[in-house]
Amino acid sequence: MKIALINIIKPQEGSRDGMTEYAYQLFERLRRKHRVDLVYVTETPRRYDISVLLKANTSFKPRIRRLAKLDYDIVHITNQELGYAAKLLKKSGSGAGIVTSIHDLMRTNIHAHKSLTQKAYNVLVRGSILDSFKYSDYLIFSASTVQNDAVARFGGMFTNYTTTLLGPSEEFRTTPIPKKNKKKKFLIATVGAFVPWKNQIFVLRTAKLLKGEKSLRFRLIGHGPDEGKLRAYIRENKLDNVEIVPFPAQDKFLQMYDGFDMMFYPTTEEGSSLPMINAQCRGLPVVIYKGNRVDVEVTRYCLAAKNEEDAAAIIMRIKRKGFDRKHRDAMVKYVRAFSWDRVAMETLDVYKRVLTH
Repeated sequence: MKIALINIIKPQEGSRDGMTEYAYQLFERLRRKHRVDLVYVTETPRRYDISVLLKANTSFKPRIRRLAKLDYDIVHITNQELGYAAKLLKKSGSGAGIVTSIHDLMRTNIHAHKSLTQKAYNVLVRGSILDSFKYSDYLIFSASTVQNDAVARFGGMFTNYTTTLLGPSEEFRTTPIPKKNKKKKFLIATVGAFVPWKNQIFVLRTAKLLKGEKSLRFRLIGHGPDEGKLRAYIRENKLDNVEIVPFPAQDKFLQMYDGFDMMFYPTTEEGSSLPMINAQCRGLPVVIYKGNRVDVEVTRYCLAAKNEEDAAAIIMRIKRKGFDRKHRDAMVKYVRAFSWDRVAMETLDVYKRVLTH
């Protein structure tokens, strides 16, 4: 089978971008038995760089049109922000089966961001996602909540779809969990892009409630457009129990997670969250926001907080009493059943359905 994968960032290990990680893991597995070509906007793993966003919606489009003239069996758009490619391929006479992966629908809400640049980009992405719904032969959702939302809001635009949950890396799944040593500081971490729906402000408000607990340390790991606002809140509230740090090198990720005592991930909405899956693979308690829209398959063993006071109480309970061993063991066994091999197998099954339709 001859396959083209289309992504914004070149699929590569250590991109720190969920959609790029997804494309990379697919590429590594599919190319074992099939010819797989990569088509991408940039090699630089900087998803929020405005120059990349502009290129994706201007000079990259002729490459998509040229792709239609090549003899691919499947063209898989692995990032829904490039969903317009489904329309371009169909309009350019492509005979390939077109598959698009939908990881979230946040940017279909044009006002999800406050900056004018991001709002403008949301308009483009909303159009791309609608194009993917209308022109793709098959859709793959990475979370059932995203699938259900899409069906409820746009279901008349598509008929062929399935859900495939993402998986943790083999290193996270198979490396033994080290024994925790007692430390002076109990480290509560959140990992991911600093964007509104990740809700890191919830972490900071919780940290503010726990300023008096000198044994606690909160760490926000990542980057993104909201970083300035988060740092301003830390300064204004004199939160000396919080730090913001960049992502480490890829070969340090496992070590980073194993250094946490707890994951705090109060996202309000997203697809199949890799940070939550990774943390649970490493036996960490994961505190989430109860009002989220995240798959129950991923959050089954998470600890839900309805507000900051509730989150603070959960943190203190785990800090004092520890994480229940029976709950932890069941969680690790459950989440380690997720795998990228399964994702690749289910994706390949979609390709076969498209080609035999």
